[in-house]
Amino acid sequence: MRFIADLEIHSRFARACSKDLTIPNIAVWAVKKGLTVCGTGDFTHPLWMKE
Repeated sequence: MRFIADLEIHSRFARACSKDLTIPNIAVWAVKKGLTVCGTGDFTHPLWMKE
């Protein structure tokens, strides 16, 4: 099985990152870039986990 992945995308809760880095926006751009697997940083941030 072959997949293209980006495993280091930060969330909108990271410093110096766009506030547009929401899960829906990340998903849209992942598809446009041909990604089939996407992982985010900041996964322990309480508000990011809530989303």
